[in-house]
Amino acid sequence: MSRSKKKHGAVKWVVTALVIAAIAGGVVYAKTAGSSKIPDITCTSGKVMKQDLSQYITLSGTVSGKSSMTITGDPTLKVEKLNVRKGDAVKKGDVLCIFDSTSLQEEFDSLSDSNSRTQGAQNYTHGINQRNLENARRDKANALSKAQQDIDDAYNKRDQAYENYNNKVNQFNEINKNIDTVYAEMYETDNEEEFKAKEAQWEELKAKSAILNNELTAEHEMLSSYDDAITAAKRAYEDVEKSADNLIQNAQDTIDQEQYTNTDTATTDRLRKLSEQIEKCTVVTPMDGIISDLRITEGSTPMSADIMTISDASSLIVTGKVNENDVLNVKEDLPVDITANAIGEDTIEGKVTRVEKISSGAGVDTTGGYTVEISVNDPGKLLIGMSANAKIILDEVEDVVCVPYDSILTDDNDENYVWLATEDENGTYKVSKVLVKKGFEGDYYTEIASDRLHRGDIVLTGSYNISDGDTVELEQSEEE
Repeated sequence: MSRSKKKHGAVKWVVTALVIAAIAGGVVYAKTAGSSKIPDITCTSGKVMKQDLSQYITLSGTVSGKSSMTITGDPTLKVEKLNVRKGDAVKKGDVLCIFDSTSLQEEFDSLSDSNSRTQGAQNYTHGINQRNLENARRDKANALSKAQQDIDDAYNKRDQAYENYNNKVNQFNEINKNIDTVYAEMYETDNEEEFKAKEAQWEELKAKSAILNNELTAEHEMLSSYDDAITAAKRAYEDVEKSADNLIQNAQDTIDQEQYTNTDTATTDRLRKLSEQIEKCTVVTPMDGIISDLRITEGSTPMSADIMTISDASSLIVTGKVNENDVLNVKEDLPVDITANAIGEDTIEGKVTRVEKISSGAGVDTTGGYTVEISVNDPGKLLIGMSANAKIILDEVEDVVCVPYDSILTDDNDENYVWLATEDENGTYKVSKVLVKKGFEGDYYTEIASDRLHRGDIVLTGSYNISDGDTVELEQSEEE
């Protein structure tokens, strides 16, 4: 829904500007036709309108950056150079001011010179200890590499021995098979020469079998020794590793002990602190923004550590207060129309972003009220520090038929009605009772529903001792 862009007064419940521009009323002298018992009654009137209505709360506040940061400095040092003034725009990294670091630098140089000589001796000892540690680590790596090689060799010898043994077993089984074959062939032949040849072959195979059998027996007894060699190599590896770790730990302990025996921690800490203080003497801005508050001058010593405030000018807010009768109606995300004397008739849109749930009237602040924060959609011409008025739109309707709120009366049947004044040929007005249904209620105008009322019709406002059909005289106001 589009909203009016004209300013409004700071009242609690009002209609839109379209309503204000259209109000027309008058003073009515009412009397019944042909009767002298009812005295003349001075009354007012208004017109039936068709327009936008709204309900809103207004507050006055101040424009500020949505986010701001307090910049601090050393309150014991003099400001040597100040590069900004209040209201200046700054970019992240800009140098805001420089404090006089002469005394700090002199102390740092003196301590650093003394400490460097002590540190030289400490560095020499530390170098020896560090070298011992590196040697211990290198010796461990070499020893473990050798021990691992012994383990690998033991595995290879064991595997080769098992391979040789298995080959001889296969060979032994093959010879014994041939022995059986030759023996059978020897007794199957009837030829004496062939028999003797087979017999000689059989004897030769038996001799080879016996030799292999003896070798297999001996090698089988040796196989377990190869497994024992692997176990021994692994134990040797563990012993080497343990011994090397002890040497490394001893070297590391010597280095760790240096911080307790050699280091002047007080001097080191003071040097570090001085270095940090010297670095902070050049104050730079951590963000883009506007210098919204400046509490130092060049050549003077700050009154406190808080030396200035930077506000983010790209995102503005308006902060004000509402009273306790209105605060429960204000919710986050409600639309807001913002005006300011500095920007003329322009209206800037925003929305409610925060409502404090505790009154600011507690403690030293006796003004009371609940703080409301409103974000500005587009800053436009608004600047940080400007005074602004905000209209928080609680509800609104568009283009509805409405009448002045004091024209709506209630009869004995609890039905709402208005007195419709219709001009006759004599220039007087005849009143008739018209039942209406109330709708949206603005400040002065209330939405109604009635088939008998139309835009521009005149209705009486207020309560009068008149009846349906009475004739009244209407003296129009200057606004008519």
